[in-house]
Amino acid sequence: MQDRKSYDRTYAVVDLGRIVENLRLCKEKLRKGMAVCAVVKMDAYGHGIVEVAKAIEDECAMFGVATVEEAITLRKAGIEGDILILGVIPESQYALLYEYRIMPSLFTLKQLKKLEELGKKNNTNLAVHIALDTGMGRIGIQTEEKGALEIAEQILASPYIEVKGIFSHFASCDEQDKSYARKQEQRFKDYLEKLKERGFTIPLCHIANSAGILEDIGTEYNMVRDGIVLYGVYPSKEVLHELPIKMALSWKAKISHIKTVPAGEGISYGSTFVTEKEMKIATIPVGYGDGYPRILSGKATVLVSGKKCPILGRVCMDQFMVDITGVEAELFQEVTLLGEEGGEEISLYDWEELGVFPYEFLCGLGNRVPRVYYRGKEWIGTYNPQDNLHLHEFS
Repeated sequence: MQDRKSYDRTYAVVDLGRIVENLRLCKEKLRKGMAVCAVVKMDAYGHGIVEVAKAIEDECAMFGVATVEEAITLRKAGIEGDILILGVIPESQYALLYEYRIMPSLFTLKQLKKLEELGKKNNTNLAVHIALDTGMGRIGIQTEEKGALEIAEQILASPYIEVKGIFSHFASCDEQDKSYARKQEQRFKDYLEKLKERGFTIPLCHIANSAGILEDIGTEYNMVRDGIVLYGVYPSKEVLHELPIKMALSWKAKISHIKTVPAGEGISYGSTFVTEKEMKIATIPVGYGDGYPRILSGKATVLVSGKKCPILGRVCMDQFMVDITGVEAELFQEVTLLGEEGGEEISLYDWEELGVFPYEFLCGLGNRVPRVYYRGKEWIGTYNPQDNLHLHEFS
């Protein structure tokens, strides 16, 4: 981390205190003693995987990631707890699972054979979670297929595999109609009961995601996976909005240019907006190259001096323009793209109404946008993804 609290072009503010509080709110809703897997894949949904993990490592049972690289990033940052990879791992990376103590999702006999070969060679075993496909259609043992139980039995019987958990994933728990989620939940339950009948009991069982936590579906087991809610965002409009979670990320930029434009002038590519009168226009040095959604062209607003100022024309790769007519503003003044300012707020829910998918935006917030970390009002530090660029190689 660096010691900068702001940047001259743009930066995002991440309130780690809100993330900790969001996690605690979820835990309070759950049965006492239930374990929580904090999902920090895709750079903790754009919030910063290392910073988020360090902030909540004492509050969760393990971390969920998507790739080996993400898991290794956590290990190199000093995270010692369990890490579960929720996706498929290439065979070329299997050796890294042992080296960095990473748990894969296991669900095929081919995977099992390769891991057993490595375990036998190194005289060691590997902790895993068995993945079940109860209706998501993505990865996992297909629970309704013939021979589904036998796959898990072989995994559980292997002397080179330590099964620490078993899980599945809801496909539509965030929708108003919960019938398919209930169907998946029943398939998961039936599969576990059949394994138990055959003498197998697995330590951790989990199917509930953020929507499951909010809707209390799949929470009868001993672990849940807290994803988007951890960052203060509800999975959809159709789930219960009863927890007072707060969005942890806001986005700032600084005006790069101010001009007065006469009537009849086109603004931005395609001249989709043409001034009908004299207007004062500010250029914001942010665009879709930074992750600002182009779909917000001509629709969204920016907070300038606490007032909502509309975007004019199309969002460019690196810049867009807003109408600041009648608003007190000056060159290089800080404005709010997302978040609160002067009693007003622009939220991800506002953007969702305009066609933005909140998950996609957070995960797509670019590496040109430094993250500045606070815990409440206390400044923690700054991470600039571009610092990882090896500029000395080009000198």
